[in-house]
Amino acid sequence: MEPDNPLLEPMLALLHSGACWKLHDLMQELKRQQLLPEWPLPAELALFRTNFLLMNGLYQLQRLLWPQGWWLDVVPLALQLQRHDGQPWPERADPLASYYLDWTHCLTTSVEDVQALLDSFWRRYGHSVSRQRLSRAEACRLLEVDEQAPLVEIRRSWKRLALCHHPDRQGDVATFLRLRQAWEYLRDE
Repeated sequence: MEPDNPLLEPMLALLHSGACWKLHDLMQELKRQQLLPEWPLPAELALFRTNFLLMNGLYQLQRLLWPQGWWLDVVPLALQLQRHDGQPWPERADPLASYYLDWTHCLTTSVEDVQALLDSFWRRYGHSVSRQRLSRAEACRLLEVDEQAPLVEIRRSWKRLALCHHPDRQGDVATFLRLRQAWEYLRDE
C-alpha cells in the first residue's frame, strides 16, 4: 500500500490560488508554512526526499483532478492548474510520473544514488559547457575561499554561491556549472 502524501491538500490550496508556481517557490511556501518534514538524513538525501514528496504529490493531484475537469501541468518551472474540456486522460508514457508515483524510489534511494542522479543530470545539462581542468587555486578562487579552507567552509561557500547562480533562480548556467565543477574538484580532492 502506498503511503499517504501529507502535502496533497496544502499543495492543492496553493495551486487553486490561480498562480503559476515554480517548484522551488512551492517548496519554499510549504516550508514557510512548516508543512515539510525535517528528514534526519544527509543534506543531499533530505533534499531528494523533499523533492520526491512534492513531485509525488503533484503527479497524484494530476490524476485526482482530471475527473473533476482540471489538468495540472507538471513542469518544474511552471506548475499550474488549468481547466480541460472533458477529453479522455492522455494515454502517453510519462517516465517522470512513473518514477515519482513509485514510493520505492523515495524510500530506497541512497546518498550515492542521489549523487549519481545529480552527476548524470549535470553531465547532460552542461555537456556544451567547457570542462577545462581546474587547479586548486582556481577552484578556491571561484568558490571565494582561501586555499587552506577546510571542506566544511568550502561546502558552505558552494551552497551559498549555488543558490545565487542556480538556473532555477534565473542564474547564469555557465557560472553555475563552473562553480559546481570547482566544488566537485575540491570535494573529491
